[in-house]
Amino acid sequence: MNTKIFGSNRVKVLAAAAAILMAAIPSFAATSGTLTLTGTVPAVLDITVTAQPAASSLDLSVNQANLLVANVTERSNRKPGYTVTLQSANAGSGAAFFFKSADVLNLDTLTYTLSYGGSAVTLVGGTALITDATAKTPSAGVTKDLRISYSGAASFLNQDAYADTLTFTITAK
Repeated sequence: MNTKIFGSNRVKVLAAAAAILMAAIPSFAATSGTLTLTGTVPAVLDITVTAQPAASSLDLSVNQANLLVANVTERSNRKPGYTVTLQSANAGSGAAFFFKSADVLNLDTLTYTLSYGGSAVTLVGGTALITDATAKTPSAGVTKDLRISYSGAASFLNQDAYADTLTFTITAK
């Protein structure tokens, strides 16, 4: 019976000795450490076209000069910059903007000109490069006026509704 108690005590003594030994061994902690933080910034590349009330109620029977029809806000965080192009649905691959009727029997058209941000817009093959930026925009973007001019009084068009659709496209460099 003493043997069993001695054996049980022996295990307890060995376990206590092992715990003391583990506590006595110094731990080797570093004196400094590093943490690398990483993150990303998503690309911002957008264009917002805000039509003015005049855009949907143009009187094509009068002359109009530099009428504000829209404000366009360009936003990009691309370091090398971006471009903005403008296409006219009616111009196709031509070099002139014009209004036309949806009525295929009405062949009347009215040419018009545009200025964007104070510069004349020139179509080449139905498309105009209207912005060629070499840097990012401010966080709020850059807003430019789109203005239209036409000579409707001299045209004497058929009574009808006339339209053209303009498409603005922003592209990263």
